Amino acid sequence: MGAVEHLKALCCLGLPPESAMVAVVPVLHEIIPHDGARLALVAPDATITTGYSENPASAAIFRERLWQFMDDPTALMSLWVPGVRAVAIGWAMHRQGGGYLESGYYREIEVPLGSCWLLDAMIGDGGRTIGFVSLTRPRSARPFTADDLQRLDGLRPWLAHAFRRSNSHNAREEEDEAPIATAGATVLSGQVVLTSDRRIVYQTSGLELLLRILAGEPSNYTRYVPVSDRLPAPLLKILRQITGAANGTSNTPPRMQILTAFGVLTLEAKWLVPTGTLPADAARDPKSCLIAVTIELHEHAIAYAARVLRESGATPAQTKVGIHLALGKSRPEIADELGLQISSVADHSKKLYQTLDVHNSTELGTKIWLNPHQDEARQGVFQRRPQERDLFETSRPIALMSTPVAGPRPKRPLAMAQLDSRSG
Repeated sequence: MGAVEHLKALCCLGLPPESAMVAVVPVLHEIIPHDGARLALVAPDATITTGYSENPASAAIFRERLWQFMDDPTALMSLWVPGVRAVAIGWAMHRQGGGYLESGYYREIEVPLGSCWLLDAMIGDGGRTIGFVSLTRPRSARPFTADDLQRLDGLRPWLAHAFRRSNSHNAREEEDEAPIATAGATVLSGQVVLTSDRRIVYQTSGLELLLRILAGEPSNYTRYVPVSDRLPAPLLKILRQITGAANGTSNTPPRMQILTAFGVLTLEAKWLVPTGTLPADAARDPKSCLIAVTIELHEHAIAYAARVLRESGATPAQTKVGIHLALGKSRPEIADELGLQISSVADHSKKLYQTLDVHNSTELGTKIWLNPHQDEARQGVFQRRPQERDLFETSRPIALMSTPVAGPRPKRPLAMAQLDSRSG
């Protein structure tokens, strides 16, 4: 079944708009070949409420520089407000000629992100822009053409359905029913190093958007937004857990999962000590050690289930039925919710069971939510971009202590080669 039909089905799953933005990215790559995608939800005043970019460096660069080009008539961003008002598509393509490659916008925004050619589309609902999609290609690739624009234009009604904010607070019951531990592939990650008194000493480029998601702050890059000096409450909580363990007042593992509109966020805290430091010496003065917190955004459980079913050979119709079956719903309930005849649901179920080599909804749910090979299946779906770097890829001589500084005597610090082999 074609990628377009699967994208249409994905847009009709009732995911939160933020999760839908993340979920459609892999399928967009199949429909219109490109290097990176940027998506956002847009408020009536043309400001951005939330956004997602495949390139983890985008958030910091957009916050620092994008707003400066909003009133520059030579910059692509000067067309933002007219584009929002007109629910436009391809509104930046005609500017990507002439002196575009010598413009300040290209030099300050696109070059640092490794992008050049852009295909932009406003996503409208009832004549008003509610979302935005921008596809990018590097300078070495061919610019986008009218054929690319037509393909994207055909997807806009479906993307509008996915990005539309529901008026009902419980329109997506599955969001609460799906097991949080079944979150899918990591789509964005970042790391921050702090002192025990919560002072940031280092952070990766992919951290800013994750912190905004944790804090519930808008990702508005059309105006100047200062860097927040307040750490989100979940980050403060996990810091208290790991420092409490060092003081012998807490045995809670310094790891947590949080369900957000974008998907599931995981936070994990570990101690960092200089290479060669004896654990006994570190235990005497834990405040002299640093704490590394890794934050990862995982795809929404429903989006993960849809991807597993698609990769297993399910059709779009079977995918929609299969997700409800895996959530434990009866065939009459599924027929009522999807507007289908019970006989149609039964037919889709039978064919889906044959495709996945299962016999009932219980086995189907087990195959989706408890797939022992799901980590292998994720490889290549959300591949790491060249701009992403882990903390442990730096040349700084640090070692990781995964056990609390105080308490039972930990093993000697791991060497960097050991870290690489154990973290894979």
